[in-house]
Amino acid sequence: MSWRNVSSRSFIERALEHLPALRRVGRRLTGSPAEADDLVQETVARALERHGELRDPERLKGWLLAVQRTVFLNSRRGLRPHLEVLEGGLGKDAVPEPSADLEAELHAHTLSSGMKAALESVAPEWRDALWLREVEELSYEEIAQVQGCPVGTVRSRLARARVAMLDFLEKEKAHGSL
Repeated sequence: MSWRNVSSRSFIERALEHLPALRRVGRRLTGSPAEADDLVQETVARALERHGELRDPERLKGWLLAVQRTVFLNSRRGLRPHLEVLEGGLGKDAVPEPSADLEAELHAHTLSSGMKAALESVAPEWRDALWLREVEELSYEEIAQVQGCPVGTVRSRLARARVAMLDFLEKEKAHGSL
């Protein structure tokens, strides 16, 4: 079944089902709920423009995440430092911003501080592959599509991420930090 044979309305309805995943990954990429919302909006607009390029409708989630990654990387090209607006004399990280996405908040609060630190300690490509596999539950093929690399590279990234996280956690435990 090709999207060329299906109405745009069907594509939009199916794409909207994946908004929670786009928001979660957007927050991981940008580190900011507001920037993530902008990224999701741009991703959906780009996906609507290019929905004819989707070859396998069963892999819509992976395709959308690949579009999101491309939009994100394109937005970062030539990125210049920007002025951070302070609210009430505090930086944006000082006061946690409430979220309308309860699922994302639950995910954020269910990781222990040690697991968060371990996840942040690995290379971004490894971390993103691990997140897409374990949280977003994408297949290796879908992760390869999102990250624009061969499936073998995805397998390697996942293996290395897991080993690096275990090493980090063991070192933290040995130092009594956990």
